[in-house]
Amino acid sequence: MRPPFLFDLDGTLADTLADIAASTNHVRARHGLPALPDATVRTFVGDGARTLLARALHDVLPAAAAARERALDAAFDVYGEHHQHQCTVHARLYPGTREHLQALHAAGHPLAVVTNKPERFAVPLVAHLGLAPLFRCVLGGDSLPVKKPDPAPLRHALHQLGWPADAASLRLATMVGDGVQDLRAGRAAGVRTIGCLFGFGEPAKLRDERADGYWRAFGVVA
Repeated sequence: MRPPFLFDLDGTLADTLADIAASTNHVRARHGLPALPDATVRTFVGDGARTLLARALHDVLPAAAAARERALDAAFDVYGEHHQHQCTVHARLYPGTREHLQALHAAGHPLAVVTNKPERFAVPLVAHLGLAPLFRCVLGGDSLPVKKPDPAPLRHALHQLGWPADAASLRLATMVGDGVQDLRAGRAAGVRTIGCLFGFGEPAKLRDERADGYWRAFGVVA
């Protein structure tokens, strides 16, 4: 078996920002708040939908912890109902993504998606983008009790791919993502990391993480 590659989804494989912003602003409208520009929503992405909503609704959430969690539960229900249909409306693969993944797959590299996006959105999105046949595993941010930057999702995905868990083997595997969460999870899991400078993350912050490599476009070394 050739070494595996793990990929983030939003901002790495595909530009999904317009759909995320649409669902975020749908929730904000329910709270009487004006729509946010995509550029602002972009800064909220990376730690999962619930954290995104906590950032987007910061000014109207209750201060008390219990009340805040109830409000976030309700907001996430609204977001989820909207995003179930919205998540594939505008999403598009970044240039070169399909071709690069097909080449890796053809060469015998097992591939998996490890995203903080909830699984119920990640799986249909991957299918909609026509990538499902290339990935043996699609792991969402709620598939396990923890999400990136915790290394557990990466380790779980590698186990699903049948990759050995010894340190030498892990170092041959690669995590590719556009967020600091991806690079930190990869480092903690003991795998190689590639930072995508074209995605949603801030390039300077990605550079500060000192990944093993960087892409300026999908599959194109910076």
